[in-house]
Amino acid sequence: MSISSKDDLNHLSNLKHIKQQLFNHSAISRAEIARKTDLTRATVSSLFDELDSQNYIKHLGRGKSTENGGRKPELYTINSHYGYIACFNLTYNSLYTIFLYIDGQEISYQRTPINDHQISSVIKIIEQQITHISKFDDTEQGLLGISFSIHAVVDNNRIKHSPYYDLQNIDLQKYFKNLYRIPVHIGNEANLAAIFERDFIKDNSDNFIVLSIHRGPGIGVIANHQLFSGFQGMTGELGSVKVLNSKGKYQELGNIFSSDYLLAHIMQASHCQIKNLEEAHQVVLKNIPSVNSILENFAYNTAQLVFNLQMLYGPEKILINSPIIEALPELGSLIQKYAKKSGIQIPITIIKGSKYVSLLGAGALLIRQVLNLKNVNLQFHWSHHIG
Repeated sequence: MSISSKDDLNHLSNLKHIKQQLFNHSAISRAEIARKTDLTRATVSSLFDELDSQNYIKHLGRGKSTENGGRKPELYTINSHYGYIACFNLTYNSLYTIFLYIDGQEISYQRTPINDHQISSVIKIIEQQITHISKFDDTEQGLLGISFSIHAVVDNNRIKHSPYYDLQNIDLQKYFKNLYRIPVHIGNEANLAAIFERDFIKDNSDNFIVLSIHRGPGIGVIANHQLFSGFQGMTGELGSVKVLNSKGKYQELGNIFSSDYLLAHIMQASHCQIKNLEEAHQVVLKNIPSVNSILENFAYNTAQLVFNLQMLYGPEKILINSPIIEALPELGSLIQKYAKKSGIQIPITIIKGSKYVSLLGAGALLIRQVLNLKNVNLQFHWSHHIG
């Protein structure tokens, strides 16, 4: 490596360290950045001016004076209004959308019902939402990137198989990248839920699993603090795993561990029509024996699945991300009870705020990409009570 190339690498590395400190602190001085990065004040000053000229930095004014009465330091943070990103979660019947400033703060959030599973129809809705938000853009650089979460097999930003949407031979990443000339990332929903847990929830766990149960089951695996998606993104596709049922025949896990399966059996057992999860909870609260039996059976099977995941992957913890389990706290408690009875030694947690989780995981990955901070420790924060 030439001296020039080495200097360039050092320069980029030092820029990353400074951007990292600005991102992780709501207010920090140049002197404190120098102490935290072990860079000289002269180096920090030079690189700081470079970032400032690119509008990455927000000036906050002077802070408090030092204990010995020294000069009040100038304070700075990352410029949240440098730009914004768009994140979309495609589920079976809904499109969830969140727009975030570059520091992860929410601009807007909405859910749009989806009745047409043609990907071209979804694309039209997305384009309309991006056009609408652009009318209220108050950032300097505008839209910086787009990120998708989808219940599908995804490999290297390519959707290999989607159980819900007709892709019509459309390359989703290529389409939006060509349309807006910005980075576009596509990820599996369970994987992005795991990224959320890694980047937003700080408990020093480097090895864990997020079990995602929606219309089918999937897992996101974090191994040594990195996402492990396996060959061609196939890790975690539990829905296609075949197991023996009570009749001695093989069936896919997706037919057992799903919100549709559970709701259908609750309706059948209760003789009630259920239109949403709130109504499902009201039925559960009636304490109908046949419904209780359905919940007990689902909880027991889920606990056995969790036990197997513990033995297969050796995680420090397992988290369950599922709207229906979140909506039925009685079911979550039963799962944890049976998990304990099964001899599971690690914590089993039901994630709250499941509608946000994969969206924010998608946002965290994209923000890292846009800021060129992929492999550094960033402290993401979220105002809502989720996790």
